[in-house]
Amino acid sequence: MNAPPVTPSPGRPRDATLDANILRAAMELLGDSGLNAVTMDAVAHRAGAGKASLYRRWRSKDELLADALALYSPVDVEIDTGSLREDLVKVYEVYYGIGNHLMQAAIQEMLGNVRMHHAWTEKVAPQRLAVRRATLVTMFERAAARGEIRMPADLHLILDVVPALVLYRFNMRSQKVTRASIAKVIDTLVLPLVAAPDTGERP
Repeated sequence: MNAPPVTPSPGRPRDATLDANILRAAMELLGDSGLNAVTMDAVAHRAGAGKASLYRRWRSKDELLADALALYSPVDVEIDTGSLREDLVKVYEVYYGIGNHLMQAAIQEMLGNVRMHHAWTEKVAPQRLAVRRATLVTMFERAAARGEIRMPADLHLILDVVPALVLYRFNMRSQKVTRASIAKVIDTLVLPLVAAPDTGERP
């Protein structure tokens, strides 16, 4: 009788707790001290891990930071205030970490570093960014169904307005991302582009 084939044993499973500690350490260093403070040595020291453990998981600092930002950046956000303006302000507050010191500082570091921004976008696209955009589309569709706005011919172009201006104004005018700056873009540019036509009817 032939012996059953030998199945190779899998490698040692990754330690989820260590992974989480490393990603948290990277976010803390990024938020507290900026991009230059995030080195593989510094992250390993802060996480209480060996540097070899980091390199077994991530080939570079950019990859590590992309995973850290993906972990701490919300995707599926449930917001329905009954007002498109408030929906947009609140969802962008979440996306830009407003009210969360660690996330806000980390995101603004990312906005100021094109290389890191591209690494993050490549890492999370298309799934995470597609989910975020679908959330925004739903907000506009609800507003159109309420008669609050008219649905624009090119909604996806309008959805680029806030992130494009945030990135431009941060890098070219050193304007930090705040609730007020987000609301100003929404009030000045986004809402006028989708305003429902005035029929002249008055109650």
